[in-house]
Amino acid sequence: MRDDYQRFEAQRGQILVVTRHDSATMRAYWRKEKLPFRGIADPDGKITAAYGQQWKLVSLGRMPAQFVVDCQGKIALSHYGKSMADIPPNDEVIATLRRLKAACPAAGS
Repeated sequence: MRDDYQRFEAQRGQILVVTRHDSATMRAYWRKEKLPFRGIADPDGKITAAYGQQWKLVSLGRMPAQFVVDCQGKIALSHYGKSMADIPPNDEVIATLRRLKAACPAAGS
């Protein structure tokens, strides 16, 4: 997502990553990796649980989950990964954002 960040922004997309780490660990990782998007520390898993994201000890962590939320706050795309590598391609998410951009008025209009 970092490499395609400008493409997400061009479609008025905003990336928000929820991580199960504490704030200090998350902040250090964001700085080290120079991530341009926002992150939320969720060490207790309350946010991820609210969205039904699975945590599998045998897979050494949480399964990826991605959501695209439209301008009315409705989930327009959801993907629950079956493995750590099961993440939709950025092009698929950007195509969804492009459709939403056409259907939603510009911010402030």
